[in-house]
Amino acid sequence: MINGVMAQNNAPVSKLTVLKEDSGNLSKMILLPYTTFQDFGAVNGLFVGEAVKFTSPKAGWKISGIEVTGVTTYNNTTKLFLPDRNFLVEVRDKDLNLLYKFADMQNLYFASTHEGRFLSRGITIPSIPVTGDFYVVFYDRGSMRIGMEQTNETSNSFFFIGNQMKPATFELTGKTNETMKINWLIRVAGE
Repeated sequence: MINGVMAQNNAPVSKLTVLKEDSGNLSKMILLPYTTFQDFGAVNGLFVGEAVKFTSPKAGWKISGIEVTGVTTYNNTTKLFLPDRNFLVEVRDKDLNLLYKFADMQNLYFASTHEGRFLSRGITIPSIPVTGDFYVVFYDRGSMRIGMEQTNETSNSFFFIGNQMKPATFELTGKTNETMKINWLIRVAGE
């Protein structure tokens, strides 16, 4: 459930429809922390987003909240978090036109003194009508790590690079040289 997100008409969260493109049960998922800085570097990683494609349940459906599951770094020795850095969230239509953009600091959402604990945090946004397919893009910008589900992929997770969606896959090296598809832990709520 999306934490603390209310519909524009102040309907309770229980009246919202939550869309997810992951296996659904966080307690049973194999989650890995991921930042674009790992694969794209500190400069290019700023401009790469983790994206999830959703389909609205009806024409004119309105998004009123986004939930991201992630983790930020906490140093148990110094009892300090990483300095605040911003993350960015975008909502884009099926043609990748920007519908909404929001930025804030990661520690307000993802800070926990339990090092390595994933937190699911809701972000309330203005009501945005969508019809058909749309995307939510999260730019971690090296500020934190988004949750990446390793199994049960839905084929609806992407990297948003240079105004293009590219499937979120990873090459596994070793004897099999397999490609692993994943799910980003991004969900949306609306009515």
